[in-house]
Amino acid sequence: MRIALAGVMAASGMLAVGAAPAQAATYCSGWKQVENFQQRSCVITYNSTTIRHRHYVRNLIDRTQKTQVTTFRYINGNVSICNSADMETFSALQTRSWTCDSRRISGAKYMTRGYITKQAGGNVGVDSRTITG
Repeated sequence: MRIALAGVMAASGMLAVGAAPAQAATYCSGWKQVENFQQRSCVITYNSTTIRHRHYVRNLIDRTQKTQVTTFRYINGNVSICNSADMETFSALQTRSWTCDSRRISGAKYMTRGYITKQAGGNVGVDSRTITG
């Protein structure tokens, strides 16, 4: 069918172009509300050699506010830090993200965990789902 279609396209003067490359598969948690913020964590099969870890934080109010943001990546249960516990400033209704990459290894398990700090203290985390590289 594709060959016949390409022949018809060529005969009509249209240029046949190959299919676009596949998009990265993204696996995110739902948005989790923590006071006047929401957050979610994602793990992305970016390409054949890279797994991308991403943590989103969204300011839900129409004024500037701050929160501490920390992001971790887990590979086969071993944790390392993506973004250290930094106090971050968010403009009104702003969404920001933090990203780090891991080398993709066939059969390895990958997950992203993000935390933000509540006004009264204490961290609240959200985990992406775990995927296999």
